[in-house]
Amino acid sequence: MKGLAWHRFVFRVLQIVMGPFLKRKLNYSYEKVKPSSRPYVILANHNTDYDPLLIGLAFPDHMYYVASEHIFRWGFVSKLINFLVAPIPRVKGTTEINTVMNIFKRLKAGANVCMFAEGNRSFSGETGEIPVSTGKLIKKSGVALITFRLDGGYFTSPRWSKTIRRGMMKGRKVKEYSVEELKNMTWEEINTAIKNDLYVDAYEEQKKNPIEYKGKKLAEDLETALYLCPKCSGIATLKSEDDRLFCSCGMDLKYDSYGYFSSNNNEMPPFNTVLEWCRFQDRNLREDIERIRNLPSDKLIYSDNNQTLWKADWGKNNLIGKGSLLLYNDRLVFDCVDKKYTFELKNILDLGIIGQRVIAFATNDRQAYEIKSEHPRSALKYREIIKYLKN
Repeated sequence: MKGLAWHRFVFRVLQIVMGPFLKRKLNYSYEKVKPSSRPYVILANHNTDYDPLLIGLAFPDHMYYVASEHIFRWGFVSKLINFLVAPIPRVKGTTEINTVMNIFKRLKAGANVCMFAEGNRSFSGETGEIPVSTGKLIKKSGVALITFRLDGGYFTSPRWSKTIRRGMMKGRKVKEYSVEELKNMTWEEINTAIKNDLYVDAYEEQKKNPIEYKGKKLAEDLETALYLCPKCSGIATLKSEDDRLFCSCGMDLKYDSYGYFSSNNNEMPPFNTVLEWCRFQDRNLREDIERIRNLPSDKLIYSDNNQTLWKADWGKNNLIGKGSLLLYNDRLVFDCVDKKYTFELKNILDLGIIGQRVIAFATNDRQAYEIKSEHPRSALKYREIIKYLKN
């Protein structure tokens, strides 16, 4: 395979150069993995932007990473990344058959491949859903599978935050499944094994072994994950500053270095953890979804101003316009000054989130779009309600 020798060389250099820096910066420790056969697929959970490098430190062999296509739209930086490590692109919001073909091509060439099973970082600290297609892909790959678990990543770099906190991170192999073992398993059994191996509840781990994660602006941008006030039921009324999360209704909380909420006034905090709050939001949405489905089609559900709509072409983003994002129970509307762009929910294949607040989706005609915000706003509230409205 063209470039394989070069990529293996770069991988080794990065291990040597980045290893000491990452171990010190993130207080990261890991168990060295000794694979029994090659090539193999690595599946891991995902919570920080450093995860690909952290996994790479634990393995003796070079690997190719499956990465979101948006990293290929960074101009010179994208070209440099592709030259050095040639990641396998996957377009968020689409089911990309080219991704699967690229994976099989590299495995056939004798290279290893690393994927993040969830395909997304967690906003809550709990490992997310793993697509059913994952087990099918592993079943068809014809190579061994290694599951690798990272702990401490959520508190080190919460998805909703822009700051890094120093506490502790650990990485370890959970299990290696041989080719013969996988042959004797159904793809459903493989999926179940992956879920069991990679499931992490960050707060359960914190209960077992409390670790302080020190940093600055501990609560800032929490409103990108927490969009529903449990006290007044306000949507997008929550704001954050430094270690505070507060609402116009008077609720005022502190987020501490252990990841827990306490009150800044005489009221009890409604929840102790971000995970409890996220579960409350999801439960509230599930209980209310039938009412939302039956609303008049002109009844606005969510809206956000100062947004930008982009057409996500391969290798670049093209700005379509600036305006307001409007959600109804049957469509997503982007309202520019001179034109409205309407996306029927039935024509949206999938909707995901890039980073904190970029909404990424694709339509039935295979066109990809991104909606960005100039201020902290929850993309999560759009992703979750659209998921329920479409199912």
